[in-house]
Amino acid sequence: MEQYNPASLLSARGLNTLLFSDPYAKLCFTASLASSARTLYIDLDTAFSAYLSAGMIGAKSVDVYLPSEGRFLPMFQEALAQVPRSSVVILDSINSFYSVYYGYYRRHERRAGGSINHLLSVLLMLLVRQGVTHGVPVLVTSMLRFRKEGGWKQSPASRRLLQKKSACRLQVENADDKIVVKVLEHDAIKAGSSYPVTPLR
Repeated sequence: MEQYNPASLLSARGLNTLLFSDPYAKLCFTASLASSARTLYIDLDTAFSAYLSAGMIGAKSVDVYLPSEGRFLPMFQEALAQVPRSSVVILDSINSFYSVYYGYYRRHERRAGGSINHLLSVLLMLLVRQGVTHGVPVLVTSMLRFRKEGGWKQSPASRRLLQKKSACRLQVENADDKIVVKVLEHDAIKAGSSYPVTPLR
């Protein structure tokens, strides 16, 4: 496996998706990415913010947005305006987005799942369009879900949405005490390429 700059794995031509089954492995990759480039981090998962506050992540040029159910859209507008000043945008994670909004839509909409998917699709479109316009890669993270017969899979809604919209798909995993990120699909990097990820100290 070769040495690399994490930001070099991302495409500025469309959405970048990072799939993960191990939250720690995902955190190590996003922390490495945030430490290598000026980063706008929409932290729905909150783990990155906790590690950053504890001094366990050495990212010096990162703007973190911590949305809540009542403030997500105003916060998103603020973050959208900051995209041109950033080198990379991270939305972490799709799964946490569903958690934040599911209760809200159950109280206000009959078809909660469909409404959330539509909102997420629109927000990703706006974020990616802004990123493409300014040459700023946009990365979203999505956790894989375990199935009984073995192996990992995404929830159907997020799988369809991300596969349809992603220009680049990566997967990070922790195996044999080594964290690696693998290229699943990319417009400029061979599928199957693997790169080491530095663990948090």
